[in-house]
Amino acid sequence: MHSVLAAVSGGIDSMTMADILYARGGVLKGIAHCNFHLRGAESDADAALVESWAAEREIPFFKADFDTAACAAEKGISIEMAARELRYRFFAETARGHGFDAVAVAHNANDNAETLILNMLRGAGSRGMSGMKEESPLPVDGYGDIVLLRPLLGKTRKEISDYAESHGVPYREDSTNAESEYRRNRIRNLVFPVFEGINPSFVETLCADAAHIAEVDAIADEAYEKVRSRVVRGDDLDIKALRAEPHWKYFLFRILEEKGFNASQADSLTELIESGGTVSGRRFLSEGYEALTAPSGLVFRKRPDSFAAEHEECIVVRVPGIYNFAGVRFSVESVLKTPDMPLKQPEGTIVFDAAALPFPFIVRRWRSGDWFRPLGLGGAKKLSDLFTDLHLSIPEKERILVAIKPGLNEGDATHDRVSAVLGLRIDDSVKVTESAVNLTKISVERK
Repeated sequence: MHSVLAAVSGGIDSMTMADILYARGGVLKGIAHCNFHLRGAESDADAALVESWAAEREIPFFKADFDTAACAAEKGISIEMAARELRYRFFAETARGHGFDAVAVAHNANDNAETLILNMLRGAGSRGMSGMKEESPLPVDGYGDIVLLRPLLGKTRKEISDYAESHGVPYREDSTNAESEYRRNRIRNLVFPVFEGINPSFVETLCADAAHIAEVDAIADEAYEKVRSRVVRGDDLDIKALRAEPHWKYFLFRILEEKGFNASQADSLTELIESGGTVSGRRFLSEGYEALTAPSGLVFRKRPDSFAAEHEECIVVRVPGIYNFAGVRFSVESVLKTPDMPLKQPEGTIVFDAAALPFPFIVRRWRSGDWFRPLGLGGAKKLSDLFTDLHLSIPEKERILVAIKPGLNEGDATHDRVSAVLGLRIDDSVKVTESAVNLTKISVERK
């Protein structure tokens, strides 16, 4: 029997999980709570509820307070990713320091279905769609011996809600759950209601599909390891040997996935190899590696300026300030328009109408299908064409960030219309007009 530290936020899922574990007797040995200080008094009230619940049952209580927004800005990652890193590190250190061998989290069947859809939209392949596991190693380096438990994984939110009501489980509602600013919330609030209209049991169906995919994926894993040993030699991928394998395109995808290349890049390399056009010197970049075409095949080299693969693809800019994201430092200012204000800005600075792109907005890396309508030109233009016109080098293009409005598919689409290309251009839709009053100014720090 595990000695369990339960991660409890104060919401209905985690409070129900804590109640169930407590009812088992002798399993629940500690309660861990993180106050991320993102919702003011609401966050403090969540902490108070969890602490009092633990005290009433004489369960040891462990709490951590984080300045999550500052951590996200310092590391150049999203609020979501910063909160995830902070909480799992806290859980790991608390478990190790106090003798717990397992950490329980309240992921449920709906969370599992949401993750499946998000991974599908990211192009994660079958491995990303195989779903969560009820038991897995804690996802923190150096703490893999601690078990991560998901005791509610087989329960839907409806079942959890019914349990909480029938057993009088106290909980607090997170007001941000109703917002659709984050990708997961968009899936939950906008997409899943449509799925439910088509199939009321869609959550169970998706989770069953994930379980089947996991079984098939286990078979594919065995085949992949055998093929990989035959075609990968050190840092080289032998293209001729690879193409001799049945289903070589799938194995190429898996090899590239290991190096952080996305599905679009894998498709491009597949087309290049299939066409016989693997001319030496072609370069493909992931966050951690570069792949160079050579006479022998593909040569992988680790990039010294790589970022952790788990970093989110975007950040939410809620207020003016200094931000660091994807190795780019930029400042966001709110300014009042004045009659004598020059709209032409120094190199690296853009200005736009704050009413046309209000806070919060999203900043992310540019993607190959991104487009905009350049100020004053009327027609649409792909960003890749803009970069060609500007004769940007590969390193310069790697640093390009764009601003988009929330709700414009920041987590899934590859053909977004962007509102601004940081440091370069703005879209016609956010231009400063005569009626504009409040402006937003973004300046990118040059290397």
